[in-house]
Amino acid sequence: MGADPSESVVDPTLRTHNLRNLYVASGSVFGTGGATHPTLTIAALALKAADHVDKRL
Repeated sequence: MGADPSESVVDPTLRTHNLRNLYVASGSVFGTGGATHPTLTIAALALKAADHVDKRL
């Protein structure tokens, strides 16, 4: 996740750099694997992506 397409796949709103209508709301946007259960973080990222999709509609 980041602002530079050469260093990240999704932007800070979880939208892919190459496909402007594709959001990735999962643990796959994490740069590394966590040591604890990421369930709540993944849920928060999904809600964040949903808010951005809602604003675009």
